[in-house]
Amino acid sequence: MACFQNASGTGLYDVRWPPSQSRHVFESATTDVSAHHRRWWRSERVKFSDAQSIALGVGLLSLALSLWQLTQPGYIDFYDSGVYFAASFHLMSGALPYRDFNFVQPPGIVVLLSPVALIGRLVGTHDGFIVGRVLSAVVTAFNASLLALLLRHRGRSAMLIGGAGLALLPVASFVSSGLRLEPYLIFFVLAGSLMVFPRHAGGNASTLRLVLGGLLFGVAAAVKLWAFFPFIALAVCLVPRFRARVLAFVGAAATGFLVLCLPFFVPAPRAFLSEVFTQQLGRKANATNDGGVIFRLKAMTGFIDTSLAPTSKEVVIAFVALVVLVVAAYSRRVKSEAVDVYLLAVAVISVAGLLVGPDSYNYYGYFTAPFLLGVLAVSLSRLAGPVRKLVRADRAPPGLRRIGAWAYAAGAVALLVALVLEGTQFYTSYAAAWGYSDYPYSAITNLVPAGSCVVYNQVSYGMFTNRLQSSTPDCPDVVDPTGLWMACGYQLVAPPPRCVATWKSYFEAAQYVVLSLPYTPGVAWDPSLRAWFRSNYYLLFGQPYIYIYARNS
Repeated sequence: MACFQNASGTGLYDVRWPPSQSRHVFESATTDVSAHHRRWWRSERVKFSDAQSIALGVGLLSLALSLWQLTQPGYIDFYDSGVYFAASFHLMSGALPYRDFNFVQPPGIVVLLSPVALIGRLVGTHDGFIVGRVLSAVVTAFNASLLALLLRHRGRSAMLIGGAGLALLPVASFVSSGLRLEPYLIFFVLAGSLMVFPRHAGGNASTLRLVLGGLLFGVAAAVKLWAFFPFIALAVCLVPRFRARVLAFVGAAATGFLVLCLPFFVPAPRAFLSEVFTQQLGRKANATNDGGVIFRLKAMTGFIDTSLAPTSKEVVIAFVALVVLVVAAYSRRVKSEAVDVYLLAVAVISVAGLLVGPDSYNYYGYFTAPFLLGVLAVSLSRLAGPVRKLVRADRAPPGLRRIGAWAYAAGAVALLVALVLEGTQFYTSYAAAWGYSDYPYSAITNLVPAGSCVVYNQVSYGMFTNRLQSSTPDCPDVVDPTGLWMACGYQLVAPPPRCVATWKSYFEAAQYVVLSLPYTPGVAWDPSLRAWFRSNYYLLFGQPYIYIYARNS
């Protein structure tokens, strides 16, 4: 019992709590509050669990498709996988990109793949590359889950459209089959976006979240400079909400980029700037990789090179329809617009950037896919309310509504199965037409002794056959002949003498040369280099796509 004077100071109050006469009222009130709290917590838990389940489901779907690819004999990822693996492999041997060999991308992927390269040094480059393929499959699966989570404020349907769509696009099968930049770039962009936007899209991110998000964007830029497109879109969208605090995001992004790049910039500043910026920004289009606007739009659908690839007319109609849908959806004012506006901005900037770029390849569509699918999902979600009011489905008989729900579910399952079949058909047919399964790799293994100094025009050959590592101290690390080709004028002009001299020095140091074609394009052949090569090398083995030349004794 606690005693206090009453207001008049003449008595004491019995303030045992709760007093006997009000105990029932108190217990009733606390019971109601506790029950309400449990209902609220359970409701929030169920909602969050739904988002987790969908994100996990689309991620596992993507992972299953990618791992299925590893069981197939065909392999559809070509040149780039060898470049990125070999660059990391040579880094683990003490050679630095830009200083010891050319590398026309930022160094982020070299650092990220270093553990894979270290495994390759222990178990062989072939098996190390298999580990790298599994890593790419996991990263691609995470991308589907991250996109779904970024769309969670728009509900389950939006999450499924974005996440499952990214998992099932045939272009995802292409980029996850080997080692390419785009999956890793998208991973850090989506992770940085999720860090900036809290669980509820309308929430207010802390300065710490802005800094962490900026660091992730900096790492993304260190993987590929295309991260600049979503970075600009996000920074512009954050200014009205966070004002001066946006500087923390920008500064953190710059810090993340510099921390990864400075160890490679300092030893070779001129080569770093030339290869990472000058050669990339000055890339020239040619007949093999330009394609034009229509080709690039087809690539952005994710279905190019498949039986479902749209025609020129169909792709124009599809993008016009998407624009109309987006205009109609974004003209409505709804809650939680921060993520919606960001996805629209990054889609517009990224698509425009790829349309005006000097060259294009079919797998570039994976970069724009998350943003286009996100905008599509958001637009459909924003228009769902007016459509429901228009059809007045809530007034339909219960039986008819159940039939509609089952039809909706059956259509979704049928679409899912069709896309899975299309994705697997695309992989097997593309691998049969363009894959590496029938190349005579055994000739390299049988005819080139382990530890030999070999120069490849496709370094992936050495990676596949465990003939990448040389025991010769002066063996040149020729990682990216196409990068050298870029620096030598794309063969749109006669090879400059310095490029001819570079290739001659490679051949002089080598014991074997393996080319995909005799006098393959990409090497700085001129009459003098051809004559020297014929005098110093002889053809040891020659079949389509693999020609082995040995040095005269």
